[in-house]
Amino acid sequence: MSDRTEDDAALCERLLGGEEHIDARQAFARFQARRVEPRFAKIPFVWVGALAAAVVIVLLVTTPLGSLGQSFLTIFQPKAFAPINVSALHLRARLLPNLDEFGTLGRPRSSKPKDVVSAAAASRIAGFRALVPAVVPSQVPTTSRFVVNLLAEESFRFSAAKARASAARKKRALPEMPARLDGTMVTASIGPTIVQTWGVRGKRSDGPVLVVVQSVAPVVRSTGATLGELESYLLSMPGISAELASQIRAIGDPSSTLPVPFEATKQTAQSVNVDGASGLAIGDNTGLGAGVMWEKDGKLYAVFGTLTQDEVLGVANSLR
Repeated sequence: MSDRTEDDAALCERLLGGEEHIDARQAFARFQARRVEPRFAKIPFVWVGALAAAVVIVLLVTTPLGSLGQSFLTIFQPKAFAPINVSALHLRARLLPNLDEFGTLGRPRSSKPKDVVSAAAASRIAGFRALVPAVVPSQVPTTSRFVVNLLAEESFRFSAAKARASAARKKRALPEMPARLDGTMVTASIGPTIVQTWGVRGKRSDGPVLVVVQSVAPVVRSTGATLGELESYLLSMPGISAELASQIRAIGDPSSTLPVPFEATKQTAQSVNVDGASGLAIGDNTGLGAGVMWEKDGKLYAVFGTLTQDEVLGVANSLR
């Protein structure tokens, strides 16, 4: 019998015997140490689950521009961040139909992530200087690793005929796709990106986790429709609540403001200043998880982890 099996058997015996004493403080500490199993190969801008709303709307897709290069119009590049309150229902539900109901995804293209052991090596590969924190909370493991991803690209082409055929096949009503959107190719690219992590072994966490993401700001381009037209069409889909649509429309200039979803019943969202730049912090001070993102000099930064919001902000402001 393995050690773990023996431990489990002993625990069951104590629980069934009614003599187990529950130490809530100790249990919470164990939960903090074991709760995260992140997939860091996909981290560039996923705390950025944050690319919801308008950027989910634009699909964050891109391919090599090739001969189409001159026809692309830049429609989104983040300069600011706006919190979007989403309910637990929104988080669980599929708000939009599958992408293949609207058109065709292109072949994704991305560079192979490179593991390196120093900021200097990461800087040489990425082509910009990797900032490192001068302050790291004492409970975070002392060693870190770097992953560099030079480029991630995908593409999507809208098709009115495909949308109509899909609606007829599934016997569901979908709004008619605007003529300017039909045939439009939307592209998005991100990178180079440098991700520095503490407390991560493979796909598992090893105690408290801290992640610092630095990237050339992502760019979304279109061959026809504007971001406003894309937003208007996709927000008219069944399943998008009037409240959520209203929040997204209230952002103002969607071409430079990144909507960041959060659940107000469990998290807070507030504007913060990081190294002289305006940013957005989401989380709380329980230590369950918090993050902050900001843009400066054409670079997008994010710091997040299983830490308090104050700790995350301390790390962000210490980047040098």
